[in-house]
Amino acid sequence: MTRRGPGRPKRETRTPDHTELMRKGLRAFADLGYEAVSVRELNDRLGMGHTFIHDRYGSKDAFWRAVIAHEVENLSAELTAALTAGPADDLEWLMNGVRAFHRASAHYPHLNQVIDYEAARESDRLDHLYTVTEPLTETIRPVFDRLVAAGRIRDIPWHVFHFVITKPALLYGQAPWARRFGRPDDADDSTAIAETILHGLVT
Repeated sequence: MTRRGPGRPKRETRTPDHTELMRKGLRAFADLGYEAVSVRELNDRLGMGHTFIHDRYGSKDAFWRAVIAHEVENLSAELTAALTAGPADDLEWLMNGVRAFHRASAHYPHLNQVIDYEAARESDRLDHLYTVTEPLTETIRPVFDRLVAAGRIRDIPWHVFHFVITKPALLYGQAPWARRFGRPDDADDSTAIAETILHGLVT
């Protein structure tokens, strides 16, 4: 039997799949927060050598931005697919978008956790999150305004609408907390949440 020499075991030599890197990075930022997670711990979580992030991305901030870009692109693609395939009627279009957002958030819950963490403090990262998500939200804004004007959904401020739609999605990434309220780990409740939200919005 070959004995391993002294020192730490070698890190994985293969370059992992890009999506795998982005998912692991997002989970680390979601679990620990940007300030708390060190570059060393990020590299450990990625299963890479201790210089990987520096060599590949240059800095923790650049890696964070790459992770966010990847996840926002995926979320936007899922929502765009649902919205472009939907009916021309504004209300059905909006309802399809809310349902698609919650389906996607249930599958990939950690982006909402990162946004929730960053949203509580002013920073360049928060500005960046707003910038990269603004095109998607601004696609929805005119439809929201028309539906309010037509009296088809409740006349609430745009910011209230935004938080009513997005904040419940934090449930999908808070399994330990939800478990204490009896939510099974394999729960598939994104439809129930989306329909509850829509029931409260539609007049």
